[in-house]
Order: sequence, then C-alpha cells, then structure tokens
Amino acid sequence: MSPDSAALNPQDAHAGGVAAEQAAALLKDLPVDFDEAIQAVKNAMTKAPVVGGWSAFGDAQVEHMEEVKRHAATLAGNIQGGAEEGARTDMESAEQFSPIVPINY
Repeated sequence: MSPDSAALNPQDAHAGGVAAEQAAALLKDLPVDFDEAIQAVKNAMTKAPVVGGWSAFGDAQVEHMEEVKRHAATLAGNIQGGAEEGARTDMESAEQFSPIVPINY
C-alpha cells in the first residue's frame, strides 16, 4: 500500500476493539483496589513517625483512575465503531463495482 493511501481490515479492527474492551474491563476494580491499598498503607503507618495525607492522595488518584476507565471504555467503543463503519463502507463501495473479469492476452 502506498504511504498516501488508507485501508481498513474490519476483522482486525474489530479484534482490536474487543482487546481494548477487555483491557477496559480489567480496569473496573482498579480504583477500589487502589483505595484498599491506600487504607492498608494508612493503617500500617500509625506508629511514629506518622505520615499523613494518605486519604487526600488516594482520593486524587482514584479520580484519575476513574477517568482512565472512562477513556478506555470510550476507546474500545470507538475502535469497534470504526471497524463497523469501515465494513459498511466496503460493502457500499462493493455494490458500485462490477466483478473483475480476468483479461487474457
């Protein structure tokens, strides 16, 4: 394929969307797991010298993790939607062309 052209393999694109969807699903419990880890660290740090700020740090990071989860889910949907549009475009374009007839010289 030339560098100034574009192509789409709908099956590969859809598989990429499924993989992105699976990756997004793995992030489902990340904020909860992270919060539990912060609580465990907070509980372990009760002896002198006491280190504070764990709750504020955890809250800030959990918000970012929720945003990453949303982005991952959106990415998966966009990839699958692009695969579907590519396949639809291919089918619509194919209707405009007659079958290729080999030429014998």
